[in-house]
Amino acid sequence: MENNEINSSLTDQELVFCELFVNGCAPYCGNAPKCYEEAFNITSTTSAGKAKRLLSQKHIKNHIEELESLSYEEAKHMKKRLTENLFKIIEETSTAEYTDRRGTKLSPAPLRSVAVQATKALMDLHPIKEANVSKLNIEGTGEGGIVFNVIVPTPEKLQKETEDN
Repeated sequence: MENNEINSSLTDQELVFCELFVNGCAPYCGNAPKCYEEAFNITSTTSAGKAKRLLSQKHIKNHIEELESLSYEEAKHMKKRLTENLFKIIEETSTAEYTDRRGTKLSPAPLRSVAVQATKALMDLHPIKEANVSKLNIEGTGEGGIVFNVIVPTPEKLQKETEDN
């Protein structure tokens, strides 16, 4: 169905309801009873049931889906802006050093944590696919398996080794 056909089948109140439900600010966005009360100018205890019935109608569902969907160009532009902002956040928080008003240096750990989170978000936005993935599976019934012994050096041994080198 064309956009104009959908809009022509909706009343003005239904259009307001859909617009508030999708793009409204608090307390309207996603709150069907509140949107219904505002769009139809009523204050009623039955607005929840009426809003639920309105949301179940096919032409209302279709219009809400249309309002929620981003066009390809909008999505492409948003992805570009998010990428730029994430790069700025990573760059600033990975090397920045801040002091409080008395001149005392603040711990860089929270800033580094922000950089790591921004990097993870960037990786979710632009996943990198590995060319070759190698996996090693060791399966067995517990008989004749492979045993790995891991020796963790104590701090004294580490210090002695670094002094020797």
